[in-house]
Amino acid sequence: MISSHNALYRAICAYPDEDTPRLAFADLVEENGEDRRAAFIRAQVALARLPTYDPVWVNTRQHDPDAATGWLMTGTLPALPAGCGWHRFEFRRGFPWKVGVLSLSAFLDSGDAVFEAAPIRAIDVDPRDRPDLTALADWPHLTRLHRLTFSTGWFGAADIARFAESPHAKNITELGFEFESLAPEGLTALAAAPLFGRLTALELSGNAFPPALLVDSLGAARRAGALSRLAIHHRVGRDDAEALFRLPALRELQHLDMSDNPLAADGVRELAESGIVRGLRTLNLSKTKPGVPGVKALTEASGLAGLRMLDLSNNALGPSAVKALAGCAGVRGLRVLNLSNNHVRDSGAADLAASSALAGLLELDLCEAEIGDAGARALAGSPHLDGLLRLDLRTRTGRGFGDTALGALVERFGDRVCL
Repeated sequence: MISSHNALYRAICAYPDEDTPRLAFADLVEENGEDRRAAFIRAQVALARLPTYDPVWVNTRQHDPDAATGWLMTGTLPALPAGCGWHRFEFRRGFPWKVGVLSLSAFLDSGDAVFEAAPIRAIDVDPRDRPDLTALADWPHLTRLHRLTFSTGWFGAADIARFAESPHAKNITELGFEFESLAPEGLTALAAAPLFGRLTALELSGNAFPPALLVDSLGAARRAGALSRLAIHHRVGRDDAEALFRLPALRELQHLDMSDNPLAADGVRELAESGIVRGLRTLNLSKTKPGVPGVKALTEASGLAGLRMLDLSNNALGPSAVKALAGCAGVRGLRVLNLSNNHVRDSGAADLAASSALAGLLELDLCEAEIGDAGARALAGSPHLDGLLRLDLRTRTGRGFGDTALGALVERFGDRVCL
């Protein structure tokens, strides 16, 4: 058993993009009585092939959320070489794929030891470390990584250009820059480099320069390339929104996360009118404060048919905004809708329940949405919500519904409702 176990684990580390050794490993540990670990590996392999709005993902979030996070699998994390630790880890396809780097220099000195310990494809450089990007660019084992995330460094044009030109960076498809990790000149150099055209995902979070410079820097990319996933958390307001959403780099996006930006109504209107919403599958506008005008602008945008996941949480939206959304025929493709931490209230819940446009919903998050018994009864009696796999009505206070409303919810949705 031990030799077979070790051989399969080495195969997983040697061929981290292959599913076959992972599934064989699941069979092996199941034979050894580790049913939970085997089920976790199989579930994550299946989830990796599906978008997050797929019914399998929704069912997992409702009934087995640990299969998505891997928190129950922390006991399986192996020992790591010097320079890195499991302080920032993430599971994909049943095994840890990201490791936190405490010291980049020590990490680079360890050679390929980290890749022998786990099927690592991503590193997250600790914010207390000032990484040497040139040393990373010269590291031959860089070819084994797909994603890099930095929190410090203040990388300028020369740093980024040297890294982008590295032959070892050819497999990098995801980059993340947080806080003081990137100078505007560095972002300009990245956007103009061939590496940018190969990126599928880019995250810019809280970088310490004005949002107008962020927009100008991204403008150095003259075409979209492979970029399909973009997250910007950078204090982008209404004044910068028009230029941002019309950049060539954003034209082929499928997933856009603008959460925690002060877009307000005008900024969301610029997004709606830019045309990029036509290609989006997921859109996160949490904490952007669109108000009723912004929500209406979004619902009036053409090309919403492809949108599958919409997050409008934490926006202080009231029943009027919810009514505008519920009455929009263009949202018929939505599968996941998050309206948590808004003032939806009973009238908003009734509008959602009466909306034939939302009949395709698989997940509806109304956590902390100020819904009472009347709203609960409306949801339970909806003629359009038969397909719901997850309905979240939880509150931090634990305030429950009356017996009649509670009974109606449980009778209609059973274990698909969170209370």
